[in-house]
Amino acid sequence: MSSVTADSPVRPAGRPRDDRITAAILEATLALLADRGYAALSIAAVAEAAGVGKPAIYRRYGSKAELVVAAIDVLAEEPAPELPDDTRDALTALLAATAAVIGTPGGLAIMGSLLAAGSSDPELIEAFRERIVRPRHEVVDAVMARAAERGELHTDADLEALDAMLFGAVLARATLGERLDRAWVERIVDTAWAAVAVDRA
Repeated sequence: MSSVTADSPVRPAGRPRDDRITAAILEATLALLADRGYAALSIAAVAEAAGVGKPAIYRRYGSKAELVVAAIDVLAEEPAPELPDDTRDALTALLAATAAVIGTPGGLAIMGSLLAAGSSDPELIEAFRERIVRPRHEVVDAVMARAAERGELHTDADLEALDAMLFGAVLARATLGERLDRAWVERIVDTAWAAVAVDRA
């Protein structure tokens, strides 16, 4: 009987997954979400659009909800790419990244479709919270915890309200069809930051 030593390579079971196929599946999912919405999306439609068989999708994702959240996760990329040390600049970078995602073609339609489906598909909304919402809130929490340690915040600062003000403002402006440019993002951050920051002037 052969044995596996610490130096022996261990091959994963089955065929290796092709990253190009995965990318095609996720790209097709996003396109169909923007065009049809979550409720009308099907694994069969994604498979056809991606040029793959349904088994290729099910080998990667156990359900439609899991597939959709994976696609949104790719669209959103990392929740915090190399944030600046300055707290206000870090919040601006986070909000600008969120605005960029929502402002992409079909971004708002996708978000609206997911929110509308939440009441009828608990699996979707839970997966969305765990993989999309929670990691990004944790980044904001970490930035604000660092600010508190530096003595930059009022001791009674309502950080939960700050979080809601920042990201809620992006969603509200996008819903109205108005531009989500950098200058506007900076205005929102400056206004919210002034409410919780200690005045060092």
